[in-house]
Amino acid sequence: MSDELLHIPEEEYQELIRPYADAMNNVRMRLEVLNKDYRKRNNNYPIHFIQTRIKKRASLEKKLLKKDLPVTVEAAADNIRDIAGIRVICYFEEDVYAVAERLKQQQDLIFIRERDYIQNPKESGYTSYHVIYGVPVYHVDGMEYFPVEIQIRTMSMDFWASMEHRICYKNEESKKEELQKSLVRFSQELKDMERSMHEHLNGKTEEE
Repeated sequence: MSDELLHIPEEEYQELIRPYADAMNNVRMRLEVLNKDYRKRNNNYPIHFIQTRIKKRASLEKKLLKKDLPVTVEAAADNIRDIAGIRVICYFEEDVYAVAERLKQQQDLIFIRERDYIQNPKESGYTSYHVIYGVPVYHVDGMEYFPVEIQIRTMSMDFWASMEHRICYKNEESKKEELQKSLVRFSQELKDMERSMHEHLNGKTEEE
């Protein structure tokens, strides 16, 4: 999207995203503490790495336009729930649910929405666990909650999603149907491989 199509001034955009960045960093810190504590207690850790992002101004405006909403910071704050996003990459499927459960136990987070694409995969083969929480952000004059979308997935799920994005957006429309069928098979193969590896590691642990 070119600069002339942007309707939200840069100063307003920066003012909008500041508390979302604070909320996002708040959740990231919680996840890092959780991972360290989990390792201390269990001599293991569920999280491989954490990615964070704030939706860019052009992307935010594109989403508002797609929703037929005014391209304003007010409309963004009232209607867009993924301005701040965190992607948590775990090792195995049980780690995904372990992290999700620990977040649910943090009582100062407000649950907004949950979508479990692991138990209910998309037709494309996409699998991941999505949840949105309202996160408290404290200011000089008080406290306010801001939504943060958290996507929790395994390494194999993340690899599949990256390949799906690259393949589907880089190929001609005529090839996409065939590629989608291959991606669905690929998703199942990765899931089977991950389960096999998990069983092997658990077996090894039991022998030790």
